[in-house]
Amino acid sequence: MLYHSVIIIAYALTAVVIAVQTPVYVQGVDPIAGYWAGGVFFLLCALIHDFIMRHVERARFQRDLLKMRSDLDMAESGLDRFDNILGRLAGKDGNMDSFAAEMQILRKLLKQLSADPAPKKAEEEEIILSVDEEVSEEPTEKVEPARNSKGPAEESHSQDAAILEIVRSGLQENKVDLYLQPIVRLPQRRTLFYEAFSRIRGPQGEVITPGQYLAVAESAGLIGTIDNLLLIRCVQLIRRVRQRNADIGFFVNVSARTLNDTAFFRQCVEFLDQNKDLSESLILEFAQDDIDNASEVIQKGLVTLAKMGFSFSVDHVQRLDFDFGELGKRHFRYLKVAAAELLPGRPGLPMDIHPDDLREALLRENIELIASMVEDEDTVIGLLDVEVGFGQGFLFGVPRPPQSVN
Repeated sequence: MLYHSVIIIAYALTAVVIAVQTPVYVQGVDPIAGYWAGGVFFLLCALIHDFIMRHVERARFQRDLLKMRSDLDMAESGLDRFDNILGRLAGKDGNMDSFAAEMQILRKLLKQLSADPAPKKAEEEEIILSVDEEVSEEPTEKVEPARNSKGPAEESHSQDAAILEIVRSGLQENKVDLYLQPIVRLPQRRTLFYEAFSRIRGPQGEVITPGQYLAVAESAGLIGTIDNLLLIRCVQLIRRVRQRNADIGFFVNVSARTLNDTAFFRQCVEFLDQNKDLSESLILEFAQDDIDNASEVIQKGLVTLAKMGFSFSVDHVQRLDFDFGELGKRHFRYLKVAAAELLPGRPGLPMDIHPDDLREALLRENIELIASMVEDEDTVIGLLDVEVGFGQGFLFGVPRPPQSVN
C-alpha cells in the first residue's frame, strides 16, 4: 500500500509542477491551460498506474489459482490413495464396520500381551481359532535347548521355556505368520480353496509350528491371542483376494473350546457378523469329536453362525456312520477324510452304507468329500477310482506364506 502511495504522490507532484511552471516557461499559455495540462497529466498517470496494477494483480491471481489447483490435485491424489488403502482394508464392499471390529479385537489382544497372562484352565481359555494339528508339518527348524547334564524332566521344562519365550517374543514383535495350503479339485488339480495355518518366527529366523508350540501356548494362556491374530489376518487376506478372485475359499479350524467360552464366543460372533459378506469365502472347520460331543452352547453357536450364512467342514473324521441328512441341515458342506481311508481295497472307516455309495449320499445333502494328506501320485489314482472330488496334501503344495502363493 505504501508503494502505491509513493507512486501517486510522485506523479501528483509532477502534475502540480506542470500546472504551475507551464505558463512561466511557455509563452502565451494561459495559467488555466497550465492547470488543465497538469490535470490531464495526473489522469493519464493514474490510468496507466491502474492498468499496470490490474495486470500485476491478474498475474498474481493466476499464479495463486494455479498453485491452488496444484494443491487441490495433490489433495485429491492423497484422498484417492487413502481411499484405496481403506478399500483394501475394508474389502470390496467397503465394510468399515468389520475394520472397526478388527481394531477392537487387536486392542484386546494388546491388552492381553501387556498383562502377561498367567496360565488358565481349559474351560476359561479365550480361544477363537484353533490352529491346525492334523496336517503333518513340513520340515522346519526346531528349537533345541543346549545339551547338558540335566535329567529328561528338566530338559523338557527348559525346552518348553525356550519355546514359550519365542512365542511371547513373536506375539509382541508381530511375528505370527499366516501360511496357506491349497485344496485342489480332482482330477484337474485346480486350486479352489486354501487352509489357513499359523507359524511363529523366532529371533534367529527359526520357525516353530503348532505341533511344537500349541501345548506350551495353551498352558501359558496365549493360544487365544495367536488364534485371534490368525483369524484377523485370514479375513484381511480374503478381502484382498476377493477383489481379484471371489471364487477362492479359505478353511479355518475352530475349536469347540471357543464356543464354550461365552464371552469370547460372543465377540467372535460379533466379529463374524461384521464380516458376514465373506461367508461364501470363509469355511469354519470343526473336528468330528467336537461335533459329536457338542454341548447345547456349541449347538446354539453353530446355528447362529449358520444363520449368518457361514458353512462348515468336518475334520479329524474317524468314522462315517453319522446322519448325513442331519449334517447337511446344520450347514456342513465339506467332509475331510484321510486319503488312506478312502482308497479302494482298504478297510476304510466304519459307516452305515456301502463305500461305493458314500459320494452319492454326500452329494444328496450338498456335502463335498475332501481327501486330506495326499502325498503321492498312486494315492491320487486310487482317489479318482472312488470319485473323490477334492484333495489336500504335500503332493499339491506345502503350507506357504500368502505372498508366495499365486
